[in-house]
Amino acid sequence: MKHSWRMFELILSGIQICFGLLILFFVHFTCNQYYTFLWKNPLVDHQSIVQMALRKNVTLVIVSVIAISSAIFLIKNLSKGWVMSVTTWFMFTIILIINSYRLNQSNPNDLDLISIFILGIITVIFIAIILALINIEFRQKYNPTIKNWIVIAISIVVLTALKFL
Repeated sequence: MKHSWRMFELILSGIQICFGLLILFFVHFTCNQYYTFLWKNPLVDHQSIVQMALRKNVTLVIVSVIAISSAIFLIKNLSKGWVMSVTTWFMFTIILIINSYRLNQSNPNDLDLISIFILGIITVIFIAIILALINIEFRQKYNPTIKNWIVIAISIVVLTALKFL
């Protein structure tokens, strides 16, 4: 593998760790908001709000843990790191599209033309990262089997289904 692709792996690993930690921070912030809401409104059903907070954020927590662990495995040049990294970037793209769609459906005025354009650019960048990860250099280095591709597909389907819950 060329030196530039190894640098790409290291930079991508750093980005994945940052994204994973950032997602965990925002999930923690969101859950704290739910709990603050509970303390201010004692008449609200506590169990349903906690379940809603968990249900809305479980996919994000899983994807962030996968992102951080895949980055570590990718730094160590392990094949499972590459598989998990491809899954992570697919999920980042899917989550971005789903959340943008949901935001647009709930509050159409929140996303103006510039926001939609920026989200489109970010989506294209994520897709470019996915394409870079599945190029011939990485496939030769990690030598994926049909089992690897099945694991990627199943994990994407399961995590997407969790996102829709």
